[in-house]
Amino acid sequence: MINISSLSFSRGSHQIYRDFSAHIDTGETVLLTGPNGTGKSTLIGLIGGLLQPQSGTIEIDGLNVANLNSAAQAKLRSIAPQRRSFTLAFTVAEILHVLPKKLRVTDPSQFVSKLGLQELLSKKVTELSIGQQERVSLALALSQEANYYLLDEPFSAQDIRSTEVILEIIQELKSKKKGVLVISHNQDAISKYFDRVISLA
Repeated sequence: MINISSLSFSRGSHQIYRDFSAHIDTGETVLLTGPNGTGKSTLIGLIGGLLQPQSGTIEIDGLNVANLNSAAQAKLRSIAPQRRSFTLAFTVAEILHVLPKKLRVTDPSQFVSKLGLQELLSKKVTELSIGQQERVSLALALSQEANYYLLDEPFSAQDIRSTEVILEIIQELKSKKKGVLVISHNQDAISKYFDRVISLA
């Protein structure tokens, strides 16, 4: 379980979270929604250990994220950030092999196939469209063996078919008892595919 207890976090004078609590169970898919500026991406940064709360605790499977180094965190959660920055002209194949073997799922090539990336493997990631880069980022996150997957706006630049494929992958993760937290503005269209919705005001 990811357990968020009495979380408080500010950026400068802007209070984003005050005494906020929530949880994500293993084998549960949770959709996180809310207007811009309510802290959706910030929450993923906090769960992922990229940001530190001012107060409160975040535990993943009973382990306090604040006490874990990046290697220990990587064994527990995988993150697909919104608009991953690809600045170096690596090929898609090179990007997808950046993970050490000990962190990879048994068959990461399955995500290359499902996300329609086979024909892009030899292309430089910097030359791809935003939607293609988004799928590369998602494939990289899914290729990491973890108990929880945190996906920030994975549908934002996708067409209907790609959105359906990503939703299918999320259900497959659920069937493998993985916890999945997804940020999306498109609540009305996709909320029925999730076990629960957390709405930030």
